[in-house]
Amino acid sequence: MSWTAGYVTDTRYPAFFYKEMQPLWLATVARFLGMTPPDVDGAFSLCELGCGQGINLLVAAACHPQARFVGVDFNAAHLDAARDAAAASGIANVAFVHADFASFAARDQQRFDFVTCHGVWSWVAPEQQARILDIASRSLAAGGLLYLHYMCHPGSTELAPFQHMLNLCAHHMPGGSVRKVQTGMKLLETMVEHGAFADQPAMRRHFTNMMRRDPADLAHEFLTDHWRPEHCADLHQRVGAAGLAYVGSADVFNNLDLSMSIPARMQPLIRRTAVPALAEALKDIARNAHQRMDLFQKHPRRADSAAIMAALEAIRVTALPGAPLRGPVTFATPIGPVIGPEAIFTPLLERLATGPASGAELMRLPVFSSDPNALLQAIQLLMMQQMAHPVLNVAAAARERIDSLERCLAERGIALRLIANAGTAVPGAQAG
Repeated sequence: MSWTAGYVTDTRYPAFFYKEMQPLWLATVARFLGMTPPDVDGAFSLCELGCGQGINLLVAAACHPQARFVGVDFNAAHLDAARDAAAASGIANVAFVHADFASFAARDQQRFDFVTCHGVWSWVAPEQQARILDIASRSLAAGGLLYLHYMCHPGSTELAPFQHMLNLCAHHMPGGSVRKVQTGMKLLETMVEHGAFADQPAMRRHFTNMMRRDPADLAHEFLTDHWRPEHCADLHQRVGAAGLAYVGSADVFNNLDLSMSIPARMQPLIRRTAVPALAEALKDIARNAHQRMDLFQKHPRRADSAAIMAALEAIRVTALPGAPLRGPVTFATPIGPVIGPEAIFTPLLERLATGPASGAELMRLPVFSSDPNALLQAIQLLMMQQMAHPVLNVAAAARERIDSLERCLAERGIALRLIANAGTAVPGAQAG
């Protein structure tokens, strides 16, 4: 097994796609939050720190040929896979840099409109976290957005005993990191079979979920020497000290009205909480949040309510494959199922089934004509569940590269269906 600064480097991190990291998604969510984001129809730039095999960058670069993308990772095997896929797909507007964050920060003077970092912050040493913030603070242009994913309390707190045991096994068991994590999981499984956590059903659920995961995924998350969930208020303060202001979440569920995103009995207390940091911490407790996808902006550019409504009118939305044709719709959320009523979702879904529609057109539907906020909430719920998505204007040449990338990923066992007119991807059928 190999560690670099306490982090696993002898196995590839699995290739995961996150819709929340795509430029169109980030810009749309920022507009919904009342911010003025970078223009993703123009020649913008995006840097991903800890890019792994580059799946998110490859999708973004294929869908945005006018933009520039940079991925940074210190695992050479990750970058070999990313470069190979880019070359095979004819994608030339993405560069993959083999470096740790300190060396990248020291030598790179590029400006970016977006900096993204997923699945890294909670697994690396404090000095590496400081480098992430240094890169974002120095390289983001005014109005640029930082997407930062991290594990948070209280939902991740219960994972600490599992992580400690797996990390301890990794330091004392033979073999590579995948073998070590398999040995550690077998030890934990034996403990559970003999009554461990018998009176703690939540712990047993966590363990069951871990047993379903790819061992390479578990190795990267749990074998690190620097595993640490965060309290959101502490992290926001630290990022704020770097000159970046918290504006909301890339996970649209967290931005929904409290009536839909918080258990009913807790809503009055949170509504009465005037201190934003305290209210945000209470929301995490109410949702038992285990991870956050936070958005920060350099020199925030806030829009007024009229501009927010104008953005809602201007947005174009399309249904994604598999979207229902009518309501009611059951949405799976961190607080349990949320039912989208038939009266709201049937007219919305029936219209989207005929093709993309602008927000202005959707606001003319009787159910939304006097309540545009209901449309905003409904669109975000559909986005969350991968039933609808903002529309991207894609050139014909880009569509060829998108098709080529989809074929390339399928050949590598990565089942994604790229949606050209939405600048995103959805799970696809397994190859073979």
